[in-house]
Amino acid sequence: MKRMMIILGILFVLSSVSFAQQLGHHAKFPLRCDECHYCKKPTYNEPCLKIAPNFIREGITLHHSVEDAPTLFIIDTLQNKYAPAVFTHRLHAQMGEMLGGCESCHHHNPPGKVQPCIECHKPERQLNDLSRPSLKGAYHQLCIDCHRSWDSDWSKTSDCYFCHPKASEDISQSPKQLAELAKKRHPVPKTPEVYVLKSDYDEAPVVTFYHKQHIFTFGLACKNCHKDNACADCHASDAKTKEISLEHDNCLPCHEKAIDENCEHCHGIEQKAPFNHAKTGWPLKVFHQNLTCQTCHKNQVEFSALNTNCNSCHKANWQSGAFSHSVTGVQLDENHVEIDCETCHLNHNFNAKPQCTECHEDKSFPKDIPGKIIKR
Repeated sequence: MKRMMIILGILFVLSSVSFAQQLGHHAKFPLRCDECHYCKKPTYNEPCLKIAPNFIREGITLHHSVEDAPTLFIIDTLQNKYAPAVFTHRLHAQMGEMLGGCESCHHHNPPGKVQPCIECHKPERQLNDLSRPSLKGAYHQLCIDCHRSWDSDWSKTSDCYFCHPKASEDISQSPKQLAELAKKRHPVPKTPEVYVLKSDYDEAPVVTFYHKQHIFTFGLACKNCHKDNACADCHASDAKTKEISLEHDNCLPCHEKAIDENCEHCHGIEQKAPFNHAKTGWPLKVFHQNLTCQTCHKNQVEFSALNTNCNSCHKANWQSGAFSHSVTGVQLDENHVEIDCETCHLNHNFNAKPQCTECHEDKSFPKDIPGKIIKR
């Protein structure tokens, strides 16, 4: 009996190792199988994958930067009457970054390593499974919408030969032409300062949207708002004259409470001033004014009030000798530089006026400075 249990134990370990190898690297993560697979026991040959599951898991998914992306791919898997297609991968990744990131194309990818399309989409057509297109179908589904929406102003076409050169025009073997394609980059989009828009809300029709502030101060990425846009929204011939519109759905993730309770939070009868932190009752001074909101508010979606006691954020750095007092505008002299913070800042309340009474009966701040005033 004991020998049988040992044999069964060995078989279980071996089968677990084999199964983990088949699943690949994502088997190491705490994922629920039913999020990606519609059957209870997926196998390597029959993975029964759902169509485009959401595979983004914070803390698990590895977010790749555009500059880490491969520059070019030579797609010759489907080579027949055409020459191999040269795909400017990094250029397209830069465009995809604005609209949704890597997952815009790599929709079936497990967390971590980016898998090639052929891992799931096979070259041969499988007409008995229409839920998963062949490799050719997958390529065309990803590319065709953007390329068909191209305007004549781009001087481009969407015919087959734009992506698939004729066999006589094969450039996949030309190092010089490949090097030129590898250099292509999407121009950095200009960031408008502000949009002043008119809505159909008669009582307060004017909506002011500070675009640059939402990016550089509030820390939004392009894809937070533009994930449902198409290239033609910016590149169409009438894009420069087309009305800019803001949908509530774009604003709700961060302003749901404000929008529900107070339309005038966004709407008015004239242009609104940009956000100023002083409106919260706590103006940012020189040491905080260049920080992003997330530095203090962390992962909050709708920013809420924080404890303004300095110790609530600076617990580790508010010790004697670990803080440069000069950033406050006062450089401490030799008589004060070694004193504990709480000697002057009673109860570690750094928002209140410093007190001298712990050591002096005849001195007070700011009449008496424990050092010298310096420019910040």
